[in-house]
Amino acid sequence: MIPTEKKIKTRHREKNYFKVPRSTQDLIPVDAVYLDGMFLSNGGIYSKSYRFSDINFDIADGPEKEGIIREMRALIKACTQSEVSQITIINRHINRELLDRLRYPDAGDGQDALRRELNDILESQAGRGTGIMQERYFTMSVCKSTAKEAQIHFDRAGTEMKLKFAGVGSRFVPVGLSERLRVLHDFYRPGDEDYWHFDLEDKRRKGHSFKDSIAPMSFLPAPDYFKIGMKYVRVLAMTEYATWVFPETLMALADLDMEMILSVSFVPVPMDEAVKFHMRKLDSVEANSMQFQHRQLQRMHVAMPEPLHFQKERQGLTDNLNDITSRDQGMVLATITLAHTADTLEQLDSDTKLIRSMTRGKNCDFNTCTDQQLDALNTVLPYGLDRISMDRSLTSESLAAYVPFKAEEICDPTGVLYGQNAATRNLVVVDRLAKSSGNGFVLGMTGGGKSFFCKEELVSLRLKYPPSKADFLILDPEMEWARVATELGGEVYHVGQDSINPFDLELDLTERSPLAYKTEFITTFCEKVSEGDGLDAQTKSLIDRAVRMVYKDFLKSKGKKAAPLLGDFRSVLLNMENQRAQELALSLERFVDGALNTFAKPTNIDSGSSLICYSLSGLRDQMKPIGTLITLDHLLGRVMRNYKQGKITFVYADEFALLFQDEDTGKFFANLWRRIRKYNGYCTGATQNCEEVLESESGRAMLSNTDFVVMLNQSPTNAHRLAQLYKITENQEKFFKDVPPGHGLMKVGGTLVPFVSTVPRDTKLYRLLSTNPREGKWD
Repeated sequence: MIPTEKKIKTRHREKNYFKVPRSTQDLIPVDAVYLDGMFLSNGGIYSKSYRFSDINFDIADGPEKEGIIREMRALIKACTQSEVSQITIINRHINRELLDRLRYPDAGDGQDALRRELNDILESQAGRGTGIMQERYFTMSVCKSTAKEAQIHFDRAGTEMKLKFAGVGSRFVPVGLSERLRVLHDFYRPGDEDYWHFDLEDKRRKGHSFKDSIAPMSFLPAPDYFKIGMKYVRVLAMTEYATWVFPETLMALADLDMEMILSVSFVPVPMDEAVKFHMRKLDSVEANSMQFQHRQLQRMHVAMPEPLHFQKERQGLTDNLNDITSRDQGMVLATITLAHTADTLEQLDSDTKLIRSMTRGKNCDFNTCTDQQLDALNTVLPYGLDRISMDRSLTSESLAAYVPFKAEEICDPTGVLYGQNAATRNLVVVDRLAKSSGNGFVLGMTGGGKSFFCKEELVSLRLKYPPSKADFLILDPEMEWARVATELGGEVYHVGQDSINPFDLELDLTERSPLAYKTEFITTFCEKVSEGDGLDAQTKSLIDRAVRMVYKDFLKSKGKKAAPLLGDFRSVLLNMENQRAQELALSLERFVDGALNTFAKPTNIDSGSSLICYSLSGLRDQMKPIGTLITLDHLLGRVMRNYKQGKITFVYADEFALLFQDEDTGKFFANLWRRIRKYNGYCTGATQNCEEVLESESGRAMLSNTDFVVMLNQSPTNAHRLAQLYKITENQEKFFKDVPPGHGLMKVGGTLVPFVSTVPRDTKLYRLLSTNPREGKWD
């Protein structure tokens, strides 16, 4: 045992180590807790946990995997020497409450058949996956004299480790007291995971211990397992470590369909101790070799070759020593432990055999911690403690091969189902409302399923949020959404036939200049009407003056009077004694009194409907830019009104790339895209050719700053450009290049998830969403 190991064992053994616990509270090796999530154990060991996110290690290519392992080596070397660091992976089955929360209850509104089909899809896809959700924690423990010293240490070390984890693309977040205790509560009290509540101040006021909230209700020990509540638990430790291991070893264990906690505890050793340790080991090997040779000579065996195991041991120690002294490798003492649970003792024994048989094929072996299950349990749980003597000396390079990453998952408990993770087959559940930016893009070639995907999301959200909570507005250039809108109880309006007043104004009294945005819109409208190269500064000033005059009475009434019409605006221009104003009024004549007077009338769209599809297919080429511009302005006004009423607004813009074919409508849509978030609105744009959007400066900025992006089947050119934009690897690019309909890659914030979204063909939902004229499938 080297000096560092001896010190660690002394610190981490409890003073009352040989005492039998008198209550279940005594099982918890924590003396005190702090509001920031710090624990105190053994009178002087402080620990703090951090949650880190998964990354797509499995679908990374070879060079990228090597880079991740290099970053893991740097991470290990950055850990505090002579103190325990612990990586913990917790596997839990998806509980029924989550599935129940995602289910749609019958509402008696004529849509219950669709709800039942969505529930059937949820159950089917949940059953195909492992049903295992993983949590990852990094725990640091340090021996300090006071809590203040420990907090200063964790502030510094936590910042450094955050940068190291960022190097591999993982988010690293400190865990607060309630969350850290919840992790222990969920383990000690299986079945009660959904009944967690903790208030430290309330506990102190009542004189209760924090342990009362997490301690198991019953604990029955045995030499090689124990029973917590109705669950059987066994803790194993890795006893055989090979010098070379598979990088996926840890995650191969975590992939098993069982609830478990897997921990890697390690202690970086100072270089001088590491060198001395290896020199002593080499001296021992040489001494044993000389003794062997001496015995052979005594038996008259001349020139007997040295046994192979001496050569291998010497070579291994020499290589490690060279790594430490020449290749800047560190030495660590590592302990790998695993606790798995089962409903019966027979199942527990079967799972233990499965674990051992699987790991033997990966150059390592696990054994049961017989007669030390409690110490092993306190080692495997994220306490940052080391209570068992099953260490193995490894270089930081060897330990880095135990990569704790597999594939990114996203399962927001308040979201809606989007399909299955293509890598793990677990559910992909996203709540766009919970993201910093809920706007989204759905990108895919014709036949890739983009319209099908958007309509399925619309149905899911429409059935989740009642009309009193949310409105849905659809910008439909090709008349493809009318059937869905009608089926869901919505209205279809034909822009160009049904009238929309471009001077409708939803007052936002919080803005200093309520007319600023409307003036900008009217100026753009006049530019379109004039069909020139643009308006000069004097003409824009005249428009600004006319807008203020035409809205004067409307603003005085704070929006109670009827909004002005295009004819009112033209009359104001005619009354100005200015040639430019007269010319502009003349340009507006055909839109007021002529054949194109659709937008000169009051809006006749029923604002009471919570789902409106604006069909642009009837607009003639001459009117399309103007009609689209007015519709976008009307959409924004509806969003602002909903915000005042406390309602959410979901906006869908199909084939939105068409908007960027006209510079003004493209800029206006980009402006709406930015403003809509302020008013609790969420816009989704779908297009089959993202190259047109990328060619636009506004479109490129929108794609770059959007958190929710769905990439369905793409052409090689578009796939390459998207890969450059979002820093997608070649292996990840395969998930949205030359793939079947409904397959793709989803970007949610900084998370990239390959997914598969399917709907059975023999369902009402499939027939409703499909626009394929041949098969009734996809678009």
